[in-house]
Amino acid sequence: MEFAIQVGGGQVRHDKTGIEAIVEQAVMAEGLGFGTVFVPDHYVFESLGVLQTEVPAYELFLAMATLAQRTRRIRIGSHVACLLFRHPVMHARLFAQLDEASGGRAIAGVGAGWTRAEFEMMGLEFPDVSERLRIMDEAVEVMRGLWREERFSFRGRYFTLTDAVCLPKPVQRPGPPLMLGGSGNGILRRAGTWADIVHMVPVLGAAGTTTFDEIRKFDDDGLADKLGRIRVAEARAGRAPGTVRFASTVFSYSPTSSPAHTAKVAEAMAGAFGLPPDALRRHPVALIGTPEEMIEELRRREGVHGLSLLALNFSGTEQLREFGERVLPHVR
Repeated sequence: MEFAIQVGGGQVRHDKTGIEAIVEQAVMAEGLGFGTVFVPDHYVFESLGVLQTEVPAYELFLAMATLAQRTRRIRIGSHVACLLFRHPVMHARLFAQLDEASGGRAIAGVGAGWTRAEFEMMGLEFPDVSERLRIMDEAVEVMRGLWREERFSFRGRYFTLTDAVCLPKPVQRPGPPLMLGGSGNGILRRAGTWADIVHMVPVLGAAGTTTFDEIRKFDDDGLADKLGRIRVAEARAGRAPGTVRFASTVFSYSPTSSPAHTAKVAEAMAGAFGLPPDALRRHPVALIGTPEEMIEELRRREGVHGLSLLALNFSGTEQLREFGERVLPHVR
């Protein structure tokens, strides 16, 4: 299994401020042996329907380009670029140039957008999820065409290109790995058809916000069905079994000092999530326990579900260091 950190959400305590805090996390993670740093793409962050207007939200590609210059080995990915925020030609160019600047370390995470309040605040059109997915389909086709061909023409419902050029080309050929974010049925079908990585999180697109109801539904017991849908789509597309890597994110990271402490923390958190404590401890968005308990749970997720890439949100650099020193060496 490979491990990543999620940066830029404003939730981490630092000695530094601003974009230097993001750099600090990434440099520390690289030194500890994490394989990837993921950067979110938002105008304004949201938590359970409430816009976090006091939290700075750095432009995705500015942050990733900065990290490309300040790190040497760690991969740099978008989690995920909203393909409704920019024209697909711009996405293709920016990812290609990030790949060049980083020496071939870019991961092109893409999605169809989900934060309704963010779109409304900025006066952006927010179509229903089906149309957003169709826009994403065309955008991905445009991006891949520009990466692969010297001149690319395309005529779709939403985008038209005529002999379009994209230079420089990405260092990685035929392009950076494409990571698709989400877990709705439309996302799962598309992931099996063309993605390199599927980064599953609770379903958000239809509601346009995070809800505890969708978080509860996105449980450990349901992962097998979701992964099965990806494998069916993979086979229909003529791709080898297991071509699409399974990734997820831990949003609620809760280290403990003893098994008894773990039980108390899980009991206290379970009420908020509306889940039994045991189910919460197995839930994809949560990781609770001592280092030894975390190691056991991570090995279970890898063995049962084939989890191959896990991103974690830490509340401070001390959590990042503790995980990197006490857990990471035993599970990567």
